[in-house]
Amino acid sequence: MTKIKELFPAGKIERRIEEVIKVDQTDEQIIREEIDEYILTKAIERHYIEVLDRYAETPNKPHEGVGIWVSGFFGSGKSSFAKILGLAIANPDVEGQSAAKRFAEKASDPKLPVFLTQIAEQIPTQGVIFDVSTDRGIRGNQTLTEIMYRALLDRLGYARTPDLAELEITLEEEGRLDAFVNAYERLYPGKVWSTQRNKVALAMSEASAVMHELEPKTYPSADSWSNAARERADMSPGRLAQRALELLGRRSKAKHLIFVIDEVGQFVARDIQKMLDLQGIVQSLGRVGRGRLWLAVTSQEKLNELVGGLDETKIELARLMDRFPLQVHLEQSDISEVTSRRVLSKTSAGEQQLKAVFNTHRHRLAENTRVTADIRLPELDTDSFTALYPLLPYQIELIIQAVSGLRTHGGATKHVGGANRTIIKLAQQLLINPAVNLAEQPQGTLARIDHIYDLIENNIGSELRAKIDSIPQQTDHPFAQCVAKAICVLQFVKSIHRTAENVAATLHPAVDADSVAAQVKDALAELERRHLVRLGTDGYRIPTPSEDDWERQREGLKPAQGDVARAQREVLKEFWQPQPSHLLFDTKHFRASLFVNDKPEIPDGDLAVNVRFATAGREFTENVEDARRRSRQERKTIFWVVAVDDALDRESVEYVRSKEML
Repeated sequence: MTKIKELFPAGKIERRIEEVIKVDQTDEQIIREEIDEYILTKAIERHYIEVLDRYAETPNKPHEGVGIWVSGFFGSGKSSFAKILGLAIANPDVEGQSAAKRFAEKASDPKLPVFLTQIAEQIPTQGVIFDVSTDRGIRGNQTLTEIMYRALLDRLGYARTPDLAELEITLEEEGRLDAFVNAYERLYPGKVWSTQRNKVALAMSEASAVMHELEPKTYPSADSWSNAARERADMSPGRLAQRALELLGRRSKAKHLIFVIDEVGQFVARDIQKMLDLQGIVQSLGRVGRGRLWLAVTSQEKLNELVGGLDETKIELARLMDRFPLQVHLEQSDISEVTSRRVLSKTSAGEQQLKAVFNTHRHRLAENTRVTADIRLPELDTDSFTALYPLLPYQIELIIQAVSGLRTHGGATKHVGGANRTIIKLAQQLLINPAVNLAEQPQGTLARIDHIYDLIENNIGSELRAKIDSIPQQTDHPFAQCVAKAICVLQFVKSIHRTAENVAATLHPAVDADSVAAQVKDALAELERRHLVRLGTDGYRIPTPSEDDWERQREGLKPAQGDVARAQREVLKEFWQPQPSHLLFDTKHFRASLFVNDKPEIPDGDLAVNVRFATAGREFTENVEDARRRSRQERKTIFWVVAVDDALDRESVEYVRSKEML
């Protein structure tokens, strides 16, 4: 038996892949892996060339347009793009080779290496790269200006606490910083200032004691300096820009600085004051630095979408658009290519085998895996099948939407769908995770939606998981649990219809397999009967706990026969709105009155319709004979006998229950 893993180069699918890009990760081995494995599609390469071209021309054409806004769907790779951009411009050494040179080796367009070389040689740049959503030193009420200043201080080797950093900066300017450090280590044996200074609770008091020893006249007691210094180092956007240039000149050989900040869009979203702070920052960096101070930020939303969602009276925010002349938007279309090249690339022999299998079964496979949706899904053809197998092309879109839905749904872990690598990681885990382990399956086996559920189930609410886990104890139908898993995942995918046919398509097991539609429909009927799934106007879904409570309460209602009869009369009365009539020879309107079981419901009329309900069988037959007999005598009445069978009785009971619940 030939296994799926034999389609891939040795070691390809087993290697470590980090799930989420951390822009502030500084480990050289991880950075090397991130650069070496970065997939530079043609569209992404064009974005890099546009940004680097503008950056490279700055010394000859100073300007204030120093903002770069990188946006894109969560899985489009914006964090990776921003981090690689910062590394390529700052150009640190990464395991014996410059970051820019490593990145340049991936280029297909010769302009990219030219710009990288020009920047490295003529524009040495210091990079400050961090994630505003995960920085552990950030307090909830801090401005972006304060956060950026702390990150700058840390990157240039100062204390992260502004008050302590201000002390270091002042002493450094006076040439007394070394004396302070020596006095500290003499006063506190065994402690090193560079490590102790970020322990703020102690460092402020200890620094104050050192200043008392160095300048007893200025600081007459051990706490004099700390009492005077606290909260004195306020920071504004303009001062941030000036201080950045000042400190850069002291602590770095670089003459330019670029801030790369991940998740800024999320940080400032819908907050006018934070947006104004961001505007002040990028404006000050441009005005003070004139091309020497840059800012690159990431956001899920485009800048115009973010600004457009705020109060329209805040017209000054429109200026923010001008402060970010470079706006890079990454599309989802690159994710399939990145995933196929990073994880799913096959050997030449493997590609030929897959092409042969696909061409043999393509029409049958296309029919059995056809999915209807509100959007246009990727086509299934030889190239896309070969590149993405054991996934099908539409499944990349399905995974993106499912993980995105989980990300915005209550109960999801923080980094669900945090980056492009989440999609890549899922593709790898489909192959090697023991819960799925497709690599060990025969060639031709396909990834199914229940496999995806098995990999992301920890991010699904516990109530839904518990319900799905309990299905084998409630029914022995072999497809019941996998059908429920499929419905659960599809609930987070807004564009794909949750029909029986789509569920069957997403559970198709192999290239050459028969359709599982019949088994899926049987399983759905069983799950519905046990109230484990519901069919609503939006398709099948797993009921919520509140729906379960509703259903249990509803099932507990036992309508009396009088309630059922009354409900049937109510429905009939609705048919008489408006009251039926007939115009005879354009002369007179004849209106129909309504009687139910000889009782008047709408008595005002010219011609009576007497509806009688009778149990199907002997009672119905007897009522028909009686109605015929009466109709010969009552010449202005139409008799209508309705046979109440099990189906009508059941629907009537359900109608009463629904009315009672409402």
